Amino acid sequence: MQKKIAELNCKLSYNKAGRKLARFKPGWVMLLTAILVSFTVNSQEKRPDLITDRPDQTESAVVVPVRSLQIETGFLLQKNETDLTVERLVTCNTTLLRYGLLERLELRIGLDLLSERLEIKHTGIREHITGTGPLLLQFKYRIVEERGWIPDIAFIGGAALPYTAKEFFRTPGVAPAFRFALSHTLSDRLALGSNLGAEWDGESRTPGFWYSFALGITATEKLGLFTEFYGFMREPGKRMHLFDAGFTYLVLHNLQLDLSGGVGLNKIAFDSFISFGFSWRLPR
Repeated sequence: MQKKIAELNCKLSYNKAGRKLARFKPGWVMLLTAILVSFTVNSQEKRPDLITDRPDQTESAVVVPVRSLQIETGFLLQKNETDLTVERLVTCNTTLLRYGLLERLELRIGLDLLSERLEIKHTGIREHITGTGPLLLQFKYRIVEERGWIPDIAFIGGAALPYTAKEFFRTPGVAPAFRFALSHTLSDRLALGSNLGAEWDGESRTPGFWYSFALGITATEKLGLFTEFYGFMREPGKRMHLFDAGFTYLVLHNLQLDLSGGVGLNKIAFDSFISFGFSWRLPR
């Protein structure tokens, strides 16, 4: 009798467990699986590429995603030597904050911590000045998205405000500037970017004109290379032309490291410079 009761209890337990499992088969299991797969795919689709405006001088034609904050910061060392002087300008912390306000509009704030060393040859005279530069307030508006032979086009406008700068680095007044940024995909691995614009120095009503052309190369999924020509033309005798190159490395989908360097192509331009930094987008 006890053996039969034990067998009966085992059957009842098996039937109860079987009924519990049956509630999830087969429709509920398939539905839950579909929801999880859909969630995973959507999460991956919501991760846009990390496109930065550093380390090259050519600004991209792409804005950061809505409600995202992108921090682009780094170190820059520039050297210029003449027959009389040796000048070293160090940007200890060149920082640009980019915030996606609308689908086609981003707001931008930039501030640099500067350190300049000037030595007059054969005299022993040296001067060292450190302080913040002008506060940069800008916006970027994406006008056209790339389609066929039509490139991505964006407009960047803003001004440098002298009020936060140390006197030595301060502009005489507000210095407005604007650029048109264009980018065009040449192939799966090549892209061409260019900028054309104008800048004022806060003192003269005559603007200077800015140009840049950058070739971007996708070496691997994480490694990118670039080479670039750029310059600034104000008036005869005050035109500078430069060349630079470098690479970027994507550590995470929202974190990128960069290293670049360049040389001046005429006497007015800096002799050489080197830069390294990183870009980080929040939220992930």
